[in-house]
Amino acid sequence: MAIFRRSINEQHNETADELALLRTEFGQELRTGLAELRGLNTDARQQLASSLDAGLQDLRDELRELRRELNDAHKTITEARRESESLRLELETARRQAAEARTEALSGTRSSPGAPAVASDSEPTPASATPPAVSGEEEAPDSSESGTAEQTPSATGQRPPSAVLEQAAGISAADLICHRDAWAFIVEQAARNAHFRVPGLATDGDDEQQTNVTLSGRTLIAILSALHTTRQAHTTSREDRALAATYYSRIANVIAGALPSQSNAVRTRIVIDDRPPHTLEDTTD
Repeated sequence: MAIFRRSINEQHNETADELALLRTEFGQELRTGLAELRGLNTDARQQLASSLDAGLQDLRDELRELRRELNDAHKTITEARRESESLRLELETARRQAAEARTEALSGTRSSPGAPAVASDSEPTPASATPPAVSGEEEAPDSSESGTAEQTPSATGQRPPSAVLEQAAGISAADLICHRDAWAFIVEQAARNAHFRVPGLATDGDDEQQTNVTLSGRTLIAILSALHTTRQAHTTSREDRALAATYYSRIANVIAGALPSQSNAVRTRIVIDDRPPHTLEDTTD
């Protein structure tokens, strides 16, 4: 019985020694494997970091190149818009000049048949008498119309054009809201002025027919100078003088009320849009 117990104890001790040896070997293998895994992880991190740095650098270079290309494209588009706008203005000016030339040609052909008829009635004297009579009839409306155009500023109490231009020079930006046809007329008049700058893209105003453009003080000077010249010119039509005088007075009146900018000041707003006042019937409807 004692021998049996001794053999069991010996087997137990041998098993314990083997387990201890296995634990030791397993621990050593585990530590070795973890060390190798840490080394591999460190190498992988270093390789990944270097790859990411290289990839990010390449991406940054590509983004810089794209930014340069976008800036060049933006400049090209801006130049193209300016060229197209200038071409459009030149085309409108050419059409306008052609229309005026046709009008003058038609008026010349209508008035030319009358001169020989008068000359045939009395040959000695009418050659000198008839032309003054015709020219007097043609110049009379112009003198009366130009007189009213010249008297308009003093009658309405407007400031001299030089004072208006000086005050317009102090305006940083102004919103002009008017009909598209009115804006086209203003551009036609001011396009030849050296200080005129084509504004950015026009947006819609209060309704579909209106346009809203932002003008600088320099562009306002060009517009006011051109409108003043048009309304005082004797060679322009009555319609052009009426439009120029009206637009000049509206812009000048708004500029006259402008003050130096403050922190809470709003942008100068010029509206060319006359409408009938609201009545009680309109509100009830």
